[in-house]
Amino acid sequence: MEDKDDFASLLDDCIKVLDDNIDVLNDIEYSLESEKEDAVITDLTKNDLVNMAHEVADSSRIKKAESCFIKRFFEQKSD
Repeated sequence: MEDKDDFASLLDDCIKVLDDNIDVLNDIEYSLESEKEDAVITDLTKNDLVNMAHEVADSSRIKKAESCFIKRFFEQKSD
């Protein structure tokens, strides 16, 4: 019984660490992915710029939703 309590405590500590750092980890992941896509594009139209802004906003919303989903998933598992 003590081993299960130790494991549960360790798991709770890991979840807390992940929870405290999930935004930082998401930012790092996003930065690494963004660097791959960095390229200078000339002759963009206003429509191109608007579309790019929408894509960035959508990507940000998706990342936040993924983060919230993972957070809820681990909270449910720890209960």
